[in-house]
Amino acid sequence: MPRKTSRKAEVAAEVPDPSTPPPEPRLADDDFVSSLKRDLARTQEVAGAKTGEDLSHRAELNKRLLQDLWEVHNQFEEVSVHLTIDPSQTLFATFAEYPTKWTFKENFDFGAVKTIELGDRAQGWVGFTLRFWYYRTPEGKARLRGIFEWCDGESYHRYSGWMRMMSQAVLYDAAEDDVSVTELHRILKDVVVQWYAAHLERTPEAFVAHLKEKYPKGASYAKESYR
Repeated sequence: MPRKTSRKAEVAAEVPDPSTPPPEPRLADDDFVSSLKRDLARTQEVAGAKTGEDLSHRAELNKRLLQDLWEVHNQFEEVSVHLTIDPSQTLFATFAEYPTKWTFKENFDFGAVKTIELGDRAQGWVGFTLRFWYYRTPEGKARLRGIFEWCDGESYHRYSGWMRMMSQAVLYDAAEDDVSVTELHRILKDVVVQWYAAHLERTPEAFVAHLKEKYPKGASYAKESYR
């Protein structure tokens, strides 16, 4: 015959261990999780709408800039001055005869390019860069800015070591829809001729003075020297 368990024993088994802290009650729901999900979903919709915007105008503008800057690259190469273009020519061009005979690659997304630059790699000229990039104003308007950047010298910092002091001249800034290729070409010709002449003279001093005198001052900052 099975042994009966007394009611007293059952009650004793249910008594919690005093050393075990009681479970914490769930915090009151202040709608954080549900409201966060709604906001994230809304953000995702906005991002999707931006991704789907028509970038055909930007694609054509980028093709023009890449074609122009690649021609500048070739002219400098003829006097043994090495420049590099970003994005690389291997990404946007197919060459029949390097570097002058080429066509745009059909599978390259020109509308997705946000920055185009031509950098000087000649000895003593590292940091001299012609750059164009797209940005948005706080109101969400797309603009194109062009700058020329150069190194104003180096200085030693106790905690960060040798740093290059970089300066910029603002060459161009306009709403993306209002970009004037004619004006861009006028500015490019002025800057490139001065840049080219500076290399022939083997000194950047006159070129930098020209940039400072003719164009508005842009950002100044320090970057690692990589000595």
